Amino acid sequence: MPELTRLGPAGVDELGALHRDLLEPPPHPGRPHVALNFVMTADGRVSYRGRAEIGTRTDRALMVQLRSLADAVMIGAGTLRVDPFAPSIAGRERQPLAVVVSRTCELPLGNAFFAHPGDRLVATTTGAAPAAVSAVRAAGAQVELFGDADVDLDRLLGALRERGIRFLLCEGGPILAGQLLARRCVDELFLTHATLVTAEPGARRLFEGGPAPAGTVRLERVTLHEHRGERYERSLVRYE
Repeated sequence: MPELTRLGPAGVDELGALHRDLLEPPPHPGRPHVALNFVMTADGRVSYRGRAEIGTRTDRALMVQLRSLADAVMIGAGTLRVDPFAPSIAGRERQPLAVVVSRTCELPLGNAFFAHPGDRLVATTTGAAPAAVSAVRAAGAQVELFGDADVDLDRLLGALRERGIRFLLCEGGPILAGQLLARRCVDELFLTHATLVTAEPGARRLFEGGPAPAGTVRLERVTLHEHRGERYERSLVRYE
């Protein structure tokens, strides 16, 4: 019979001191270092009642910590339509670039995204309605076109790198995460394992909407922390 390694805390770490190596992220040709940040229920879903509000205050604090290390924070339009999005960091002079990926550019203009104190970028397509593009620009966001029917994520990542973005934090949703994984462009995964059990039919999984990536994908754990039953895992994504 194999011997099993018993996992457990060997000490404690101050939350604000975690993951600071990302201030100098590993380089990648033509694109930023990309990390996903998700919270998942105990039964393996990343949405609850249509939203991503699953974790505790500690999970939210860890999200803010990761944002403070990022040059840009990105979400998909579906996530913007159900959750407020303004990755501002108190006390930070240069705020992270806030990026929304939207094929149609039809976005809720009352979302906190449009009040983000940093630069705001909407990545859309040539197929987006001119009226929708004009409305988003009038609301104060930059709009750039990457592709015709769908947003070309390779072009978008290249453009972000040209803007000086070295560390890109992606906070969802599952469709955008699946598309990035299919392109083998996800370098790290920060995953909160919540204690909530929902058994909710149709709730989203971590990766959806994209074709399966070529080859085998595995996670290589870097760190694992725990607070009141909630676990916080950082893993490297390895492509074989």
